[in-house]
Amino acid sequence: MTDDPGDDLLRLMTSVAQEAGALLLDRFGAVKSIPRTEKTAGDFVSDADLTAERMIRARLQATHPGIGWLGEETGASGDPAGLRWIVDPLDGTTNFLHGLPHWAVSIALARGEHVISGVVHDPVKAETFTAGAGTGAHLNNAPIRVSQDVALSHALLATGVPAGGRVTYLSHSMRDIEDLMPECAGIRRWGAATLDLAYVAAGRIDAYWERNLGAWDVAAGLLLVTEAGGDVRPLWPGRSVLETGSFLAANADLGPLLAPRLCDRRGSA
Repeated sequence: MTDDPGDDLLRLMTSVAQEAGALLLDRFGAVKSIPRTEKTAGDFVSDADLTAERMIRARLQATHPGIGWLGEETGASGDPAGLRWIVDPLDGTTNFLHGLPHWAVSIALARGEHVISGVVHDPVKAETFTAGAGTGAHLNNAPIRVSQDVALSHALLATGVPAGGRVTYLSHSMRDIEDLMPECAGIRRWGAATLDLAYVAAGRIDAYWERNLGAWDVAAGLLLVTEAGGDVRPLWPGRSVLETGSFLAANADLGPLLAPRLCDRRGSA
């Protein structure tokens, strides 16, 4: 198989993401009764996550059994340098379990560190974001682009704030917010990284950064941003974004402006 997955694979990914979204939307109606466990402090997994991931894996591997796998709940198999699916069956689990209608399904296809195609599906809002390397980014089949000509003073930014058992970079996040909040129109913390990235691609958010996420949180969304004309760079120079989950994604104007203020704060301890 070449690096280009073609329209057929992207259609398959989209169909599977939408099927998983329908399953999750059905469960969302009775969310208070869904069994859940705490993986680490403040980090939950529910029967909905597990059921959706099993369904996605079964659908994708039934048609393409030779492609490797990396899923949030079921781990990795196959050659990490080869073709692999990178899947978050339910990004925004905490939102989902609290009845907040902001969560999504994310499916990406990558060869090693190079993401070839990606889908982020939001079933609550009936929005499906898709991208193929070199073919642009789309929302419900209509082309999307990042925002343009937005001064920092008018920009709406987004970030993540570590909580629970994942607070290694909490001080960095607080410093970022204290530094940037007085100079922008606002900073949002939505709780679903895949949608933050999709919203940068669609021009709804002007820039988004976060540290220490999983590859499944960001793979599809980062491709959406780059294919929509955005600027994506690692927060830790010289290290892979998929490896560290630490990045800045912005429109083409704000990326170079924000990078010196965010990307040099490595703080690896």
